[in-house]
Order: sequence, then structure tokens, then C-alpha cells
Amino acid sequence: MSRDTSEEIKKLLDNLQSDLKNISLETKRRHPGVKESAEEAIVKIRNASASSTPLTYLSNQILYPLVQGCETKDTKVVNLSLQVIQRLITAQVLDGKGAKYVVETMWMLMEAGLEEVRLLQTLTLLTTTNTVLQGDSLARCLVICFRLAFSKDSTVSTTAGATVRHLVSAIFDR
Repeated sequence: MSRDTSEEIKKLLDNLQSDLKNISLETKRRHPGVKESAEEAIVKIRNASASSTPLTYLSNQILYPLVQGCETKDTKVVNLSLQVIQRLITAQVLDGKGAKYVVETMWMLMEAGLEEVRLLQTLTLLTTTNTVLQGDSLARCLVICFRLAFSKDSTVSTTAGATVRHLVSAIFDR
């Protein structure tokens, strides 16, 4: 492993710990289950730093408190959780299973009408940064975008329309 790669991994793990700490602090009173899961994820990251745990395996474990954070439907917690999910996607450490969990979480947020533009940004990252999203999960991702394209909010509708065009093009370029 090159020096740059190991430094990048260390930086990623440090950022994930910091993000999860913020989620833990934000959920301390109103969502103790999320707080506990975030703290467990921090411990797993620390342990992974000491060992050579594959990042893909670790990312799937970190997703649990993030999904829980999105399930709270608390705007601030959802935003923090989506930020960490986007960090995992950008670092390309999600596998097909993790990508499927992310799409399921985005579906839940879409149905709840929460953070729709941020949700579209997350789906765009997930679809364009790598090819782990395939099959039913990829189709579901596109369905989310199409459903949001018919939103009553013009900003969401316009953004979703542009996202659909971009994703369809990106998928066919794969």
C-alpha cells in the first residue's frame, strides 16, 4: 500500500469518526438508539485503524447508524447522515450490498418528502462514481428520480429532471 493511499485512508477514517461524533452529539437526547449506534461505529473505526479491516466491510457496518439517522426524519440528523453517506460513496468504499441499503434509505426519504435535493445529489454520486449499483437497485434509483421529477416543488422537479437525464446518460456510458 502506498504512502499516499494509507494517508488517504487515515484521513477518511478520521473524517468518518468526526462525522459520527457529530451525529452522536446531535442525537444524544431525542434519539438515543442512533447515538449508541454511532458510538459503536466510532469504536469499529478505531479498531479498523489498528487492524487491516477492509474498508468495504467497515463501510457496511458504518451504514447502520446512518440509516437509523435518516429514519429519525429529523432534518438536522438526516442531513448529517446523508453527508457521511456521500463521503462513503465518494471514497468508493461501498459494495453492492451497501449501495442497496443506501438506495432503500433514499426511497424511504423520498416517500417521507425529506431532503429531496440532497437525496438526488446522493443518488447521482452513487450512480456515477462507480458501478456497484446494478440491477434492481439501479432501477429503483431511477424510479426515485422519476418520482421526484413530478414533485410539486419546482426546484425539486427541475433538479430531478436534470438528474434523470444525467443518470441515464451515465448509465449508458458505463
